[in-house]
Amino acid sequence: MYRRQPVSRSARPGTWAELDALRAWMREVKGELTFPRLAFRAAQFGQPVAERTLRRALQEGLPGEQTVSAYARGSRKETDNHAREALEETGLRLREAAQRAAPVPARTWPAPVYIPGRVRTWPGLTRALNRLHLEAEKPPVRELAASPGAAGRLSKSTINNLLNGQHPTVEQLAALAAAWGAGPATTDALLAAHRRITAGPRPPAVYPCDVVDRAEEEREDRREQDEKRRRFRGIPEEKEVELDPYDQQLRDEDEAEQRRRVAWVDGLSADELVALQRQSVAGAGRDLHAELTAYVARTCPGD
Repeated sequence: MYRRQPVSRSARPGTWAELDALRAWMREVKGELTFPRLAFRAAQFGQPVAERTLRRALQEGLPGEQTVSAYARGSRKETDNHAREALEETGLRLREAAQRAAPVPARTWPAPVYIPGRVRTWPGLTRALNRLHLEAEKPPVRELAASPGAAGRLSKSTINNLLNGQHPTVEQLAALAAAWGAGPATTDALLAAHRRITAGPRPPAVYPCDVVDRAEEEREDRREQDEKRRRFRGIPEEKEVELDPYDQQLRDEDEAEQRRRVAWVDGLSADELVALQRQSVAGAGRDLHAELTAYVARTCPGD
């Protein structure tokens, strides 16, 4: 069930072009100074860094900001304070460029299989996104943004904001699902939730025929959701699909609302029912009591 989602860029061993440029700058500002002398001068100008750290900065990984500053302050290339500050700014800019361009180590994560239910609120959608992120074993947002599925459509700050409650666009939802490696059913459920939320609350059913039509519509929607969950989780046809707590809460709310609607229609007198049916074109000529009875028999056979 679990596919693995690779990150697009694999790290080149040891170095990359921007890091080479930073190291070339450090060698230039060091000049003929020995490492002990460079460390001594850097400390004199307020940036103490060990000689060993200065030496390793030219050989191992990306140096820290303090190390880069120590190279600039300990250099003999510039003598006045303003020129030394400008030299330090140059080094820090080169380091920032090297940090941004640093290759992301190749990593994989399990593709989530969770299929959200009928989410109707932004907080509910945020919870669904965090559930998917958890199933993917919480890959770093930087790696998600660099993944083939994201295809440059998401930044790490955008992903972090979406997981913390920012309202996503349709494109962001699709890109995030692809970055995790989620299947089509999961993506479709997320996009359906977005449409449901942005469409606003549905007007209440004011005619008996609305109750019957919505009952059938919601019943069919639940059946499709259960089939998708069954297929993606490999659940046998005869076994009941277990819902997570949030989806179960949504299902319970749906069923409670439908019972309220059915009770309202069932409590109408014959004259009231006829009058309401005449007001609604959709209800003309329909035996709504019979339709509701048949609906209840299908959904609640044991009652």
